[in-house]
Amino acid sequence: MNRFGMKKVLVFSGAIYGLGILFSGLVTNVILFIIIQGAIATLAMFGVFIATLALINVLYPNSKGTVMGLLYGSQAVGASAMAPLATYFINVYSVGTALVLQGAAFTIIMVICCLIVVDPTKGDRKLQAKIQEEAEAEEAAEAIAGKAEDAIPSMRWTKALRHPAFWFIFISIICIQMIGNALVSDGVVIAESVYDISSGQSSWFATAFGIGAGIGGLVIGFISDKLGPYRTTFWLGIIDGVLLLALAAVGLNSYMIFFVICVIQGFTYNGMTTLNPIMLTDSYSPKDIGTTMGFMGISYFVVGVIGPQLGLVVPFVPFMLICAALSIIGGFVNSFAKHSLNKYYESVDSKCVVR
Repeated sequence: MNRFGMKKVLVFSGAIYGLGILFSGLVTNVILFIIIQGAIATLAMFGVFIATLALINVLYPNSKGTVMGLLYGSQAVGASAMAPLATYFINVYSVGTALVLQGAAFTIIMVICCLIVVDPTKGDRKLQAKIQEEAEAEEAAEAIAGKAEDAIPSMRWTKALRHPAFWFIFISIICIQMIGNALVSDGVVIAESVYDISSGQSSWFATAFGIGAGIGGLVIGFISDKLGPYRTTFWLGIIDGVLLLALAAVGLNSYMIFFVICVIQGFTYNGMTTLNPIMLTDSYSPKDIGTTMGFMGISYFVVGVIGPQLGLVVPFVPFMLICAALSIIGGFVNSFAKHSLNKYYESVDSKCVVR
């Protein structure tokens, strides 16, 4: 982005994403399919996402929260709409043809939308670096807004990595998001194998997950402002686990119950995504926001690898019970993180208190 500008990266990534989907429909070798759609198209999608975030910092410096909410909301709407539409194409045409048609549509739409976007920096490295520096300073200022100097979190990232609270947060994210990551990848397979339904019916699980995700970020963010991110995460893990146990007790032989589970897990999944950066900015030095988030991001990698495998290897009912237990454990582990951090700040005579 510094070399070519955000708009060029956006257009290029959008085109590669659409073409990746298109060409994945033309190959018959599974390794090539994984490389084209799993690696190249996903990398391009990440390029679109990062360039979009950078543009939001530049174009909407005073309303980033609102615009980010719209961005995450649009992702949920897209997931809700595309799953049944994709299944319709696959049922009408072959899988390969459906991918080619979707890829062509994605390419055209992405390139047109990305060309419309304005890049005020026009690839100017110095201007872009200045804007980014101002955006990071603003984020740090927002994190400590309204707090007295001695109530601002002061633990630096090097200390955080040696302190148990950081790893308690790390583990709680993995535990609470386990089922969400499994359903993102395995939901269709689970629905079809457990409930013996058509691919068209199973595709609606993505719609359910997307509905939950769209609501989760907004609602959880609002609750966090009232209760605090740690307390909210604690109750999120406990309530989610109890609901999963209750649904398992009622009976998982109903597809409607599975639909409800998907809505709840979408809610939990995006709720945790919302709470993670809030917990970190409330707990660690504002100077290290990017670094601490980077290290914490590894937890998403871990659960992203384990969750889908667990969902495929373990039978459905035991899998649900395991995830319910993990969610409850994650809530308590997060509570341990809160107490550990407050104990630390008390020991250094700081008035910083995490909630």
